[in-house]
Amino acid sequence: MAQLANWLGPAWAKLLVGLFAIALVVSLGLVAAYGPEPWVISVQLALAWVCLFAVAWALHFRAVPRDRRRLWLALGPGLILLAIGVAWPGGVLFLAGVGAGWIVVAQFVLRSRVRMEYQAAIKHLRNSNYDEAAAVMDRLIEAEPDDLNHRRFRAEIYRLAGRLDRAIADYQGIVARDPDSPVGLAGLAETYAQSGDFETARRFARQAHERDPGQWMGAYNLGLIEDRLGLAAEAVQHLEHALRLGVPQSRYRLLTHLWLARNYHRQGQPERAIAQLNLLREQTAGLRDWQIVFESEQAAALRGLLEPDVRLAQAIIEGENRLERLDSA
Repeated sequence: MAQLANWLGPAWAKLLVGLFAIALVVSLGLVAAYGPEPWVISVQLALAWVCLFAVAWALHFRAVPRDRRRLWLALGPGLILLAIGVAWPGGVLFLAGVGAGWIVVAQFVLRSRVRMEYQAAIKHLRNSNYDEAAAVMDRLIEAEPDDLNHRRFRAEIYRLAGRLDRAIADYQGIVARDPDSPVGLAGLAETYAQSGDFETARRFARQAHERDPGQWMGAYNLGLIEDRLGLAAEAVQHLEHALRLGVPQSRYRLLTHLWLARNYHRQGQPERAIAQLNLLREQTAGLRDWQIVFESEQAAALRGLLEPDVRLAQAIIEGENRLERLDSA
């Protein structure tokens, strides 16, 4: 659920949670006031339909255009049957069951070989067989060249393997086909940052953030890159924006507070820097997460980019309090 909320963004997540809460309160209130009358069941089903449609519309809004047809093939018939059940009280239970059943069964009926291809590639990745994983995706890209998700996944394989030039080529291929793709632009930003070319990384990170300003990761990446470039004011602006959007995981909040402390220190604002260090010390779970991540062989690229900062964060959690240490990573 946390991953879904993060993907949908804070605005959609809050809207859906509020809608579900209202539907639950109204449903329980009707049962308490009138009991299990047939019309009460119809109203409850109508509320459930509204909630399911809202989820479907949120998924449609966030999904890339090529994935929307499959989404509605999976959800559309079930929603139609549920709507008929609301209008036909006599068949409400039957149609509700069939509609809900279709939504579940459709996940299996519409599952394609792509799922198996990805599973095979992931199996190779777990064994650090990067060439074999990339070869699986090569065949899939050849068979379905218009699906940019395949190229994105192959780029991630290349990044794990340390073949940043090939990853960049795949992300450039995504952007060539879809110039407004936040995924392609963010991938270029992250890969150039891994290579140490922060000026180029910042250019792509800004474009990615402009395309999708409601996603915390875009602001987070931009703040990371600007921290590396010593652009204190810009880093503070984007990292604070990421926190306002809602950074969902402790390990990312840990580094966000560290970079904010560093850049407030660079700006000559020690009180704000110390406040960020105090917030950083609350993210012990995030520190443990990074330590587990860095134990993996696949984390080599991340270690080069982030491990010095994670070590500094650990020293701060353990009691280091000198602001001048912030620039030691």
